[in-house]
Amino acid sequence: MLSFLRAHGGRLPVAHRWWLMTAGWGLTGLAAGWIVSYVLPVRYTSEATLHPVPATVSQDLLPHDALDVQSLLDREKPIVLSRNVLSTIVNNFDLYPRERKRKPMEDVIEDFRKAVHMERSGADLVRVAFTYPDRLLANKVTQDLVGRIISETIVQRSYMAGGTVQFFQDRVDIVGKSWLKASASVKATPASDSRYELLMLERDQKRKEYESVAQKLGAAETLRDLEQRGQGNRLELLDAATLPQEPDAGSSVILLAGLGCGLAVGFLTALRRSLRRTPADFAAPGAAEPA
Repeated sequence: MLSFLRAHGGRLPVAHRWWLMTAGWGLTGLAAGWIVSYVLPVRYTSEATLHPVPATVSQDLLPHDALDVQSLLDREKPIVLSRNVLSTIVNNFDLYPRERKRKPMEDVIEDFRKAVHMERSGADLVRVAFTYPDRLLANKVTQDLVGRIISETIVQRSYMAGGTVQFFQDRVDIVGKSWLKASASVKATPASDSRYELLMLERDQKRKEYESVAQKLGAAETLRDLEQRGQGNRLELLDAATLPQEPDAGSSVILLAGLGCGLAVGFLTALRRSLRRTPADFAAPGAAEPA
């Protein structure tokens, strides 16, 4: 195309030469875009959306902390994207078969990790996405990741609730012993003793402290039971993993990009050649030819 323009373009009017050169480069860019779209591997992205759901027990009946999405992501993301978890998913779904033949497993896991997106979306949503050449596998792996995130959230919150229970249980034991000790001191001290009133006051304070800690222990045990049954603050599926129908970068987009680049190069090339002519020979597109 370009050689034809060089050989015969001089016989044509200047305006025609402009448009022919631009069209020639446009067709060249279109062909290049077709080659690129054929060579580049196709990628499909499946994505799902999670949202926080409050505990089944009313906040008025049982005060509990709200589920912070960003804190949850900061805690769960390293666990879900750990080497052990990703290796299991790779083996379960036979992902990256070609890469596993020519790359170390560490590199394959890193490629997998880069193809996964776990991020906050909006105020309180979590977006989970996975990109892969096979659209069905992209969908299945996204479903697997979503299930692991939900399960891991329940496990982690149950673990934290168990730690809270253990903390208050220890406090109940310590405060209970102090209360018993204070009660024993009151019983061993005659009412006529000047320290009697102070010992009574100390015993009553220990009793109130024990009742308060015991009440918190009961609430912590209830929250632990809710978390273990999956009824506490949790993440639930809002939008199921999509089954992508079209690749991420469609061939039409690449072809249009190649055509646009070709047209731009052709126009700039024609303009450059016109500017290098003498003023008498210069003519822009649409300019009138001499009679």
